[in-house]
Amino acid sequence: MKILLLDGYTLFQEDISWSSLKSLGEIVFHDRTNRENLSSLDSDVDVLITNKALVGIPELEHFKQLKLVIVSATGYNCVDIKACAAAGVPVCNVPAYGTFSVAQHALAMLLHHSNQVAAHDQSVRNGDWSSHHDWTYTLTPIREWHGKTMGIIGMGNIGSCFAGMAESLGMHVIYHHTRDLQLPHRRFVDLEILAQTADVISLHCPLNDATDKLISERFLSEMKPTALLINTSRGGLIDTMALRQALLNHKIGAALLDVLEKEPPPADHPLIGLPNAIITPHIAWISFEARQRIVSTISAIIASFKEDMLINRVN
Repeated sequence: MKILLLDGYTLFQEDISWSSLKSLGEIVFHDRTNRENLSSLDSDVDVLITNKALVGIPELEHFKQLKLVIVSATGYNCVDIKACAAAGVPVCNVPAYGTFSVAQHALAMLLHHSNQVAAHDQSVRNGDWSSHHDWTYTLTPIREWHGKTMGIIGMGNIGSCFAGMAESLGMHVIYHHTRDLQLPHRRFVDLEILAQTADVISLHCPLNDATDKLISERFLSEMKPTALLINTSRGGLIDTMALRQALLNHKIGAALLDVLEKEPPPADHPLIGLPNAIITPHIAWISFEARQRIVSTISAIIASFKEDMLINRVN
């Protein structure tokens, strides 16, 4: 069995072992692949593994012996699953690998904003504490989250995990989901009430037709002027220009973002450089432990395919 990784660079860093995959077949690895160089790739491939590289009709026509497509992530919008189904090629994904890592990153962004540990550490390194007249000082206001309200949009695995972290800080949790999940101590509300009530709003829902630009100018106008918006899910959930105006006009407190609608973003992206926008380069998923889970699941998918008991099929 020949297994081709189209874009393995972000997943297979030096700390991740190849042994489980190598035991399943011949591995052909590419850091990055795009359609422009598709014709240069060996077409005799049984399994394609992709993360963001597109797999659609051109790939199906090139890889005529293809038997399986695996997306090394939960979201599979990079694959034309209908075209694959029509060609008789199953598509599988890797769900729930980053639940704890993504929730942890959302928490890290929240605490970074409220406590500014890095800024104060740098101040001490610069000698500011040693030369100060008082035994304590702050560079920014420090906020306590106990008693505040966390609003979560999307109470799936990650949203629920992050809700637990918020509750450990003493926060009250309200949420919006496709339905009321009847969760103890967590109140289901509509989007308008969530926007008006929450001190922090964290996005944990998929990007689809119903959620595209869910965080609109109207939604932002309903938020408290001190409220924070966290997005570790998908950049397209937010109307970028509406958020820019809300931040410039101080309609909300800050945006803490790990994702943008285009990645990598252009250097002149309208949110980069705003003082009340903290942006990290889509790293919530990338912990060593989460990537280990991805590789383990990919191996399990291929093994299950060989045994004609395919798992995690999405088409």
